[in-house]
Amino acid sequence: MTVPEALCHRIRRVNVNASAVLGMFSAEATYQSSPAPLITRLNHGLFRRAIESRFLTTFYGILSAGGAFTYSNAGHNPPLLVSRSGIRRLDKGGVVLGLFEQASFEEETVTLEKGDLIVAFSDGVTEAMNPDGEEFTDDRLLACANAHRGETPQQVLDALLADVQAFCAGATQSDDITVVMVRYHGR
Repeated sequence: MTVPEALCHRIRRVNVNASAVLGMFSAEATYQSSPAPLITRLNHGLFRRAIESRFLTTFYGILSAGGAFTYSNAGHNPPLLVSRSGIRRLDKGGVVLGLFEQASFEEETVTLEKGDLIVAFSDGVTEAMNPDGEEFTDDRLLACANAHRGETPQQVLDALLADVQAFCAGATQSDDITVVMVRYHGR
């Protein structure tokens, strides 16, 4: 198999896996009204399937109009909850999905206040490297989020990406740099 064929085969396999996971998630979301049971069922499904590279991390939350945010984290980098009173990690949950059949997952409900911001990010953000091989780290991410607390999500995103880009100083990255932000505007 040539390199392009191998790469195409890998891409097709990843797409099939992603499709399978999205299908499983959609089916479970229909029947589960809370994150932890959904994550548990998704974990069982992944463990039982003979899917190559069946391990994955995820963060799933449900936000009510009144500000109740119930979430479960399955081995993903804990997102940040940025509020006027400070920054905290949303880390309740469990292990990576597909690793242990009987894994259990916790969930937590936090009450968001108007203006609170949830910052979810891939490990490519905190593990982005500079030319000397140093990682960006959680500390730099937290410092940036704290320095821009109260700004619009776009301003926080722009500042974070600028900080990562400046830190990396043109070094080639080996992972995606993905950030998702959710601002709660109140009822």
